[in-house]
Amino acid sequence: MLNVTGALYQQPGKRHEYHLSDGSSVVECPPLPVSSRWQFWDNMNHRIYKKGLQSEMKAAVDYHKKKWGCK
Repeated sequence: MLNVTGALYQQPGKRHEYHLSDGSSVVECPPLPVSSRWQFWDNMNHRIYKKGLQSEMKAAVDYHKKKWGCK
């Protein structure tokens, strides 16, 4: 299971960046529509398009948000 190892809020409310335990990262842009809110990157900075991997990464971010009370 993936875990969030670091979270950056460079522009609070506009861009949230999460680094995961396998070296990959997730970028969330809350003001954007749901379909384009999330961007998923692997440890070599290539986009991830497979829905299975995306859902696993998103679950790790959601768990981190729930654990630390982030919105």
